[in-house]
Amino acid sequence: MELKQVHKYLDLYIEGNSSVIEEQALFAYFSQAEVDKSLAHYKPYFDAIAQQRKQRFSGDFDPTKKLKPLVLKRLAAVAAVVIAGFFVFHQTVETQPSPEEVAFEEFKANMYLVAEHLNKGKQGLAHIETFNQNTHKYLKRE
Repeated sequence: MELKQVHKYLDLYIEGNSSVIEEQALFAYFSQAEVDKSLAHYKPYFDAIAQQRKQRFSGDFDPTKKLKPLVLKRLAAVAAVVIAGFFVFHQTVETQPSPEEVAFEEFKANMYLVAEHLNKGKQGLAHIETFNQNTHKYLKRE
C-alpha cells in the first residue's frame, strides 16, 4: 500500500469516518515488521488493538442464574447504609453563608420589624378614626 493512501486511511480512521475495508487495510499495514518512520508512533496503538481483539472470555457465565436471597439482602443493606450516610453527611456539613446572604437576612429582619410597627400604627389610626366618628355623633358642634 502506498504511504499516501495509508495517511488518507489513517486520517479517516482518526476522524471516525473509515470503512471496515479501510480499517482492515490499516491493521494489515501496521502488522508488518517495517513501518514508515513518520507513522511508527501509531504502530503500538494498532498492535494493542489487534492483541485485544484476540482475547476471549473463558470463564463461566450464566445470565439466567439467579442471585441468592442472602446476596440480595446484603446488597440492599449496603445500599441503605450508603444512602443513609449520604444524607447524614449532607446534613452535618454546614456551609458558611456569604456576606451578601448575611446582609440580606439582616435586611429582611429589619423590614419585618418596620412592617410590624407600621401595622401597629395603622391599627392605632383606625381606633382614632372610630373615636372621631363616635364623638361627632354625641357632641354637638356650635
